[in-house]
Amino acid sequence: MKILQINKFFFLKGGTERYLFDLSELLERKGHQVLVWSTEHPQNFNWPEKTNFVNFYEYSKKEGGWKDFKKIIRIFWNFEAKKKLKKLIQKEKPDLAHLHNIFHHFSPSIIFTLKKHHLPIVMTLHDYKFFCPNYKFFSQGKICFDCLKKENYWPVVFKKCVKNSYLKSSVCALEGKWQKSFLKLSKKIDAFIAPSLFIRKQALEWGIPKEKIFHLPNFVKRDKKENLSRDNTKSEKYPYLLYFGRLNQEKGIDILIKAFLKLLKKQPNWQLKIIGQGPEKEKLEKLAGPAGQKIEFFGQKQGNQLKELITRSYLTILPSLWPENFPYAVLESFIRQKTVISTRVGGIIELIKDKKTGLLVEPNNEIDLRKKIEWAIKHPQQINKMGQEAQKKVLVNYNSKKHYQELIKIYERIKNN
Repeated sequence: MKILQINKFFFLKGGTERYLFDLSELLERKGHQVLVWSTEHPQNFNWPEKTNFVNFYEYSKKEGGWKDFKKIIRIFWNFEAKKKLKKLIQKEKPDLAHLHNIFHHFSPSIIFTLKKHHLPIVMTLHDYKFFCPNYKFFSQGKICFDCLKKENYWPVVFKKCVKNSYLKSSVCALEGKWQKSFLKLSKKIDAFIAPSLFIRKQALEWGIPKEKIFHLPNFVKRDKKENLSRDNTKSEKYPYLLYFGRLNQEKGIDILIKAFLKLLKKQPNWQLKIIGQGPEKEKLEKLAGPAGQKIEFFGQKQGNQLKELITRSYLTILPSLWPENFPYAVLESFIRQKTVISTRVGGIIELIKDKKTGLLVEPNNEIDLRKKIEWAIKHPQQINKMGQEAQKKVLVNYNSKKHYQELIKIYERIKNN
């Protein structure tokens, strides 16, 4: 089968791209031909075939006047993307298209192009953009389902949900209305893949028919060369807790830092390592303050460096305030036999079973988080056992073989229909 994978970024920006690269590699290993289509960017990964990529535009950057207006037009209908995709389809003649994150940089124009050429379309719901213009179900420091419940997008404007801007929020509200009410975009897509039951529930409430939504969790690739059974609960001279991910407000890292600073009064030998980049970095470093070497910021880490830091940690912490979909941070920790302390929100509760594969805390609750960390430090045997159970869970339920078998069924179904 010749499969066209479409995503607006072709470098490792987040979990969506991680899935894209792992899936493309998996499909090729199984004998399929994979075509990738994305935007031109200096950080792009190498790939055998990268043709007709679309120009990349930085939407967060103000350029003034006509240039900014043209970028807004591209959000609603990207003529360049439509033209280049048409050329690619006519040349390569793929059997189906798998969409990932396409909004803003590609626009709905590509979906209409795919349908014009009678290509079956499957879309993975990596985030909440289809239902929530700011992608997150999170606004003004709280989980928010206003747009889902009211069946319109005007709360986005009133709350300034997008970049705290009336203008950007208005554009995204109009974009949502354009796609849902005028273009009826969901009807053009043959199948939606929901990585979590949580996002499946929101998709149903939004109005996507039940028969179009398939629950298929993400998978994590196992590196056979990597030692996945090391017990580091006692081996580190300076034991540390680990957070890795984006440094954004909705990730709740400030709550983690506050809890850890109070923890140091009782556990002065422990460290907190924070991996990642994001707009909150300067604020978080200032909050860490005089803790000095006890809280260390590493910036972005990938590949073997990140794997090693996870493996050597005592446990990992994901203190999210927003309803995460199906976070790779948990999968990456689990496969390395690491217990995860995380919040009781979104799809996280489908991954972590409290006191069996990890510890769950209430979101935005510094005291609850600190107490769970204290308990974890005092009970290394239980933490090690949870890590072992977590690894078993991920190897059985979220492996590449199982994912491939289920995905091919979806591909065949929409292709034959």
